[in-house]
Amino acid sequence: MWVRLILLVGIGGAIGWITNFIAIRMLFRPYNPIGIGFFKIQGLIPKRKVELAKSIGEVVEKELFSIGDIKEKIKNADIDEKMTEIVNQLFENKFEEIIMKNFPMLKLFLSGETLEKVKEIIIKIILDNKEEIINVLLDSLEKEIKVEQIIEEKISDFPLEKLENIIYSLVKKELKHIELIGAVLGAVIGFFQYVITIYI
Repeated sequence: MWVRLILLVGIGGAIGWITNFIAIRMLFRPYNPIGIGFFKIQGLIPKRKVELAKSIGEVVEKELFSIGDIKEKIKNADIDEKMTEIVNQLFENKFEEIIMKNFPMLKLFLSGETLEKVKEIIIKIILDNKEEIINVLLDSLEKEIKVEQIIEEKISDFPLEKLENIIYSLVKKELKHIELIGAVLGAVIGFFQYVITIYI
């Protein structure tokens, strides 16, 4: 009786563990379809990689991240000081050089003080209209950049082996727990089988 109990519990536990182990591995393996009679076997993720990539791209763009989110963040950010600094640096380093290179005759009429005033006026115009400039740039980005498409392409091109290693490394402990639960459930089923064989 004890031998039968140990065998049924042990076999049940082994079957439960092996079943869950294979099921977890079949998330990715085999990468390519393998024909077995009339059936073809392929890992779930490799088989539906394109669909998954598209779905993930849609969810990320609609629910998690979009160019619209960036627009809102930039609108709410305090960028006046930084933009002023950047514009000043550009004009400090390039303005006089560009003016003199493209309009050498102006050198006769524009003194250093006049150039400085022209520079200040242009900087003021840019900074006074910075929101409109930023909005135009962001609107253009929103039309040209499709987050959904980028994510879909990235996932579709991502090597399956590398993706498998990343996922397993991230949830290794949880997957081991699933295997263990399979073994425990299998052992419990084996125990009940033993009890049933005694009373039947």
